[in-house]
Parts: sequence; structure tokens; C-alpha cells
Amino acid sequence: MRSVEIVSGAEIGRRLGVSREAVRLWRQRPEFPAPVGRVGKAVAWEWEDVRRWAEDRPRHASDRWGVRRG
Repeated sequence: MRSVEIVSGAEIGRRLGVSREAVRLWRQRPEFPAPVGRVGKAVAWEWEDVRRWAEDRPRHASDRWGVRRG
């Protein structure tokens, strides 16, 4: 059975080394993964979906984040 890791926007920002504002802007992109629901008031995503999206995202020289695997 596969375990699912659920993360908030704040946690996505921490893992990818970006601000919560960056995550908020990414959420407006049609290719950003859809949330899977809410935990309390926080919108929640499956980490594997976000990780895959971030790995596939075109990078610019100014990008300073990387994706932690696992």
C-alpha cells in the first residue's frame, strides 16, 4: 500500500525554498496540481504531485530552489 504525504502551501514553500507568495502565484497556473482537499483552513496537496510538477518546471538562471526527493 502506497503512503500519501499531504502538504500545505506553507510546507510546499519550505520544501522548495520559496515564499508562500510564490506558492500562491503558482496555484494560479493551470498546470499546477489540483489540491486534494483541506486540513482545517489550509488547502492541501499530495506532495508527490507537487514534487513531480516542480521537477518538470522550466528553470531560469535566477531560480534558487531544488526539489528534495523522497
